[in-house]
Amino acid sequence: MLPKGAFLKIIDNSGARLGQIIWTRFGTAGAGNVVKVAIKEAKGGKVTKGQMKKAVVVETKYPTRRPNGAHYQSLRNTAVLLSDKGNPLGNRLRGMLGLEFARPRWKRVSMLGKRLF
Repeated sequence: MLPKGAFLKIIDNSGARLGQIIWTRFGTAGAGNVVKVAIKEAKGGKVTKGQMKKAVVVETKYPTRRPNGAHYQSLRNTAVLLSDKGNPLGNRLRGMLGLEFARPRWKRVSMLGKRLF
């Protein structure tokens, strides 16, 4: 679970490299939760340093539990930037997505990923 103030690597090609969580709905965020992010590092692209954007958390270092009892965790905290309507800003992802993104809500995000694990 990621609290406010946690740093996330942005894994899409929108131009952002690093973001910091400034708002979460329930105090902490896990994989599949939407958060508000302040862009801390950016290199060209659709966003610039200092902007605030919505993002969906993709991977966390904290172990995530699935309904079937399995646990998994990642080596980094990552996110994908979203537009105001909820569509991804980039058109390619540099990483894998969890099975939580196989739901209809995240159809557009899951189409950009290489595969689901």
